[in-house]
Formats: sequence, C-alpha cells, structure tokens
Amino acid sequence: MARTSLSVARLPVDPLGIIGLLALVALWWGLSQFHFLSRLALPPPAGVAAAITQNFFSSSYLANYHLGYGGLAGNLAYTISNVVVALAVSCVVGVALGFASARVELFRAFADPIMLTAGTIPILVTAPFFLIWFGTSRSAQIALLILFDVTIVYLFAQRAAANLDPTYVAAGRTLGAGPMRIVSDVYLKGALPEVFGGIRIALAGAWGLEAFSELLGAPKGVGRVIQAMAAEMDSQMVFAAIMTLAAVAVAFDVAIGGAFDFITRWRRRARL
Repeated sequence: MARTSLSVARLPVDPLGIIGLLALVALWWGLSQFHFLSRLALPPPAGVAAAITQNFFSSSYLANYHLGYGGLAGNLAYTISNVVVALAVSCVVGVALGFASARVELFRAFADPIMLTAGTIPILVTAPFFLIWFGTSRSAQIALLILFDVTIVYLFAQRAAANLDPTYVAAGRTLGAGPMRIVSDVYLKGALPEVFGGIRIALAGAWGLEAFSELLGAPKGVGRVIQAMAAEMDSQMVFAAIMTLAAVAVAFDVAIGGAFDFITRWRRRARL
C-alpha cells in the first residue's frame, strides 16, 4: 500500500484531478446537450472548442473589434506578459521587504501598517483609481497587480523568515558565514518553501485580477476580449476566452510548482 501511494505521489499529474476535470466537462456537456440552459447562457463544449481553434492564432472576427489580428493567442500574450512582469517585480520587492521586516523591528513597525492596510483594502475597489491615475495603458494593470502580489509575498516572506529556527543562523555564524552568506544560504534557502507558497497564491489571484483590470480599460488582452464579446452577446467566444485563460493559469501553476520542487529538491533528500 505504501509503495502504491508513493508511486501515485510521483506522477507528474494527479489522476484524481483529471477525473474531476472530465466529470466537470461531462456535466457541462449534459447541461448544454439536454437544454437545461439556453445556448446563450451555456454554449456546448464542442462549440467553444471550435471557437478556440478557429480564432486562436489569427482572427479577423476579433480584429473587427480592434483586438488585433493575433487572435486569442495575441491577447493571451498581452495578459501573460503583464502577469509575469508584475510577479517578477513583486517577488524581488516582497521578499526583500518581508525579510527586512522579520529581522529589523524598527522597519517592521514602519512597514507592517502600510502592508496590512493595503492587504485589507479590497483590490477590486482600488482598480478604478489605478485607471484614473495611469489611464488605459498597460501600466495601470501592472501597477494594480504589483500592489496585490507584493502584499501577499511580503506577508509570506516575513512569516517564513520569522519562523526560521535561529539555530541555523547561529550555526552559519559559527562556521564563519558573513551577513550576506547568512541571508543567501540561511534565510533565503530556509524560507524558500513558504515563500514559494505565497508566490503561487499571488500568481493564482493575479490572472483573474488582470482580466478584471482589462475589463475596465485596456487596448487588448483576454479581459478586453471578454468585454467585447459580452457586449455582442457572443457567449461562445466569451467561454473560449475564459477557457484559454484558465488553461494558461493551470499550465503556469504546474510549471512553477515543478520548478519549485526542483529548486527545493533538498527537502526530498532530507525526508529520505
């Protein structure tokens, strides 16, 4: 039994997750096939799949709504680039501030009220203000994502550094490690697993927030596609945009989870 559970744990994908996804698609097909809901409210999966394949790499249909000739892929690239840039900036800023606040009481007394206040304000409430301040350029979406991501990464990095066993720091100093080596080899590596958890949570929320910010005003992007297609009552294309964004979000989460497991592979060796 233990050997079977270990082999399942080593699979690259969760078979139960695939079964759940197939069950969801089957439920969707059944609801649309037997007309429990109108096709305007719930288009069939086959129609959504056809809309994705026909409009993915190029689409004159989307170009008619000033969404570019790159189809869904071009709009996805805009959304992905905003999310990735904001996450990269937030990781650097959030981790640095979180570690500093965990070890410097004066800085923590200054930074905590700001970060906790930013974390308690509903991010969707602040979105219109970013639109007013930055306009409809992509800087408005990126700034909003940075505010959201930095808050999450900061809190996880602060908690991870504060929970780190001081024995490791003392051992590093005993072995002659200087302040920079303590930060890189003790704080950073010891806090990585918990920080990675915060990064994945920030990334998961960033996709929906980016799409919402594009709804308020953006030259392109998946959210802009959803807005234009919803105005035309084209629910099939709305679902196509949502499904492609969901697939990208899942793919990024799996890829980052795999990268994190590889970077922190020393944890598996420690368990063995």
